[in-house]
Amino acid sequence: MSILDHLTVIEETRSDINQKHNLIDVMFLIITAISSGCEGWQDIEIYGDEKLSWLRQYRAFRHGIPRRHTIARILRSVVAESLLEALALWLNEQRQSLNKPIIAFDGKVLRGSYRNDRKTALQLVTAYDTERGLVLSQKPTKTKNGEISVVRQMLDILDVKGSVITMDALHCQRETLEIISDKKAHVVVQVKKNQPKLFDAVSNSFQAVFDANKEKVVTHIKQEIHGRKEERYVYQLKANLPTELAQKWPTIRSIIAVERHRTVKNKCSIDTSYYISSMSPKHKMLGHYIRQHWRIENSQHYVLDVVFKEDDSRIALEGAVENIALFRRFVMNILRQCECGAPSQRSKIKKASWSDDYRARIFFGL
Repeated sequence: MSILDHLTVIEETRSDINQKHNLIDVMFLIITAISSGCEGWQDIEIYGDEKLSWLRQYRAFRHGIPRRHTIARILRSVVAESLLEALALWLNEQRQSLNKPIIAFDGKVLRGSYRNDRKTALQLVTAYDTERGLVLSQKPTKTKNGEISVVRQMLDILDVKGSVITMDALHCQRETLEIISDKKAHVVVQVKKNQPKLFDAVSNSFQAVFDANKEKVVTHIKQEIHGRKEERYVYQLKANLPTELAQKWPTIRSIIAVERHRTVKNKCSIDTSYYISSMSPKHKMLGHYIRQHWRIENSQHYVLDVVFKEDDSRIALEGAVENIALFRRFVMNILRQCECGAPSQRSKIKKASWSDDYRARIFFGL
């Protein structure tokens, strides 16, 4: 199926009398415009006017290119769930079966999407396949703590069987871990003092081992980037929790400590983070899963802000801002999957803006 076939599942709330411009035409316009570096409604309108002959090779655009305010209203009318369905259908064709894919859940604030109060900026929770670099789903939340229920809703919808789910300490919640277990997936999640009894039990278990000089390094990694030296030591133990905690957290099988030694401008620091997992303490990849979680920051959040200028976007029309954010992720997925002669996302966007033939290759493999 082509990208246009997937767009046919998208639904809208416009009445029949207000449908001068075809919905799929407008969706195709927006996707190709974003892939060419367009950031706002006016950019998309100008792009459409300049590339109308190219766009008409694939869609009719019977009434030409809509004006920027019309583009915004049409996108606002799109049913977000149907847009997610289009993304899911495309992903199902693209994703290959992997051994224990790593899915990271994390939230991101779209800082430029506020109106008068920065606290009203849209927050999105994303499920991200860190190995393939693909956004699997997104869902909005009004507050940081709202992420907890949103992640549970996403877990109910997504097929995560056989995956390793990674999350930050906010999601170290018994109910969340039990949902993941019921979905036949594994979890690695950081534990902090928002779960004080569990945090103390985990940190005390490692301290007892360190005091007895019985620690065993499972993974040791050295890195030096831009003058900063870092060494990471990963320790893993069986989760011998006190009876009360073992009953409260029945899915925990192992506890992990990651000790980081950093040297910046001859100043040294050491910090230790703690994690829990449903996997065996003998599993050699636990440190890798923890490290992979941060790829959602480096490979998704960074690309969205630096390449797609998401934090700078002042699109704030209710309804449209969530949908345009999803389109950015849709395009990011498409560019990530396209092996078409450019070394980075940024290079692909620049090349797509310059070359009609290259843009066609991205979307149709021509």
